[in-house]
Amino acid sequence: MSKQIVHNNEGTDLIISDNQYISVGKDGSNIVLKNGDHMIWFDGDNAWEQLFNAIDKTKASLST
Repeated sequence: MSKQIVHNNEGTDLIISDNQYISVGKDGSNIVLKNGDHMIWFDGDNAWEQLFNAIDKTKASLST
């Protein structure tokens, strides 16, 4: 797997395919996840915390 770091101070889009992407606004605000016809978004300055808290941690691998 390759690694790429982007620091553009404007936000970043990760395009997986035509109908799949993750978009993160400046400083981790306004996060959008799209998978086909399904879209989930978290608005505001605390969007990153909202996303993290929405994940079912019993189904995810965690590192402490």
